[in-house]
Amino acid sequence: MPEGSQPARTRKVALPPGIPTAVAALRNEIENHPLVEDPDGDELFDDGLYPSGSVTAAELPSLSDEERSFWKDFGRTLRGLVVRKKDSKPASIPEEELAALFATGFPLPIEAFPREKLRDTFNASRGRHKKHHAIDLGAPKGTPIVAVSDGTIERLGRDRRGGIVIYQRDANGRFVYFYAHLKRYAPGLRVGDKVKRGQKIGEVGTTGRTFGAHLHFAIFRDVESPAPWKGLVINPYLVFAPLIGPK
Repeated sequence: MPEGSQPARTRKVALPPGIPTAVAALRNEIENHPLVEDPDGDELFDDGLYPSGSVTAAELPSLSDEERSFWKDFGRTLRGLVVRKKDSKPASIPEEELAALFATGFPLPIEAFPREKLRDTFNASRGRHKKHHAIDLGAPKGTPIVAVSDGTIERLGRDRRGGIVIYQRDANGRFVYFYAHLKRYAPGLRVGDKVKRGQKIGEVGTTGRTFGAHLHFAIFRDVESPAPWKGLVINPYLVFAPLIGPK
């Protein structure tokens, strides 16, 4: 990258109006909120969210040789960032996609969540041949959940294991963000809605197969298949940890 510049992932994101007060009020509650193990995660559907080929990924900006080298080294260094959903074997995505992913400037989906409590549960066992492939953020029922990026609401529903869920596709069309165990959606939220990073989309709950109030959050990548959860999955902890700074 050009001398003196920093990767976009270090950029701080301004909170939308009205959110800072809620963050301050909820942080103390979340600090003492117990987090119990999430026994399950996303549902394994036979059908997809959309007809095959109906999602057209946006063209990403080209990278300079120096930028490409940076993101290639970054992907190699951050082992376990991307794995195959079906067998948890390491995978990779193009450097342009890595750059776009980390340039999003993610807030945590629960902005009041204390960064020191963030834990990497991505590879936690969920059965003999199953991994968690997500992170859990414990918070009291009703705690606001916000969109981690600009994008489109692709599916709203209720799954046997995930309870009330939201699938949101990012603005570039390559990544799908999965929010599970919700209490409810934000009022008026509909499939097809365009949402902005930091916009409230739901509330923490206990729906589905879970032992306590928390958000189960996952990141899928698959633009070639109508079922994104069957393709590649990104470790959210490794995405969020560099963005929130040192603990």
